[in-house]
Amino acid sequence: MKKIILVLIGILILSCSKESNTKYVTDADKVFLVITENTTESELIKIASEFKTVKNIKVDFSKTEFSENGKIKKLNLEVDCNASFKGNAISTGAILKSKNSGFSRDYSENAKVPFVIGAM
Repeated sequence: MKKIILVLIGILILSCSKESNTKYVTDADKVFLVITENTTESELIKIASEFKTVKNIKVDFSKTEFSENGKIKKLNLEVDCNASFKGNAISTGAILKSKNSGFSRDYSENAKVPFVIGAM
């Protein structure tokens, strides 16, 4: 019985500690990027290229610092949507542990918030 309880507790702990992953979308009406403490430089290179190709959005993270394992230490993100929407966000590693960062661009006609950058 003890073994079953320990196994159930282990499963519960593992299910509660999900690793947060980078998320992004390049749809016709909405574009967004969510950067987590686990986002890597190679992911950002791929995503920035896709945003430029698909939506002509420039995503610059050249001032971002990465650790030896490739994950973000300090985020310095600049976004230019080439339609009067642009901005930048800076997040330390400590901030990224508690909050994700990124940006969102809503192209819909009645968008309440057409562009936001920073905490996500």
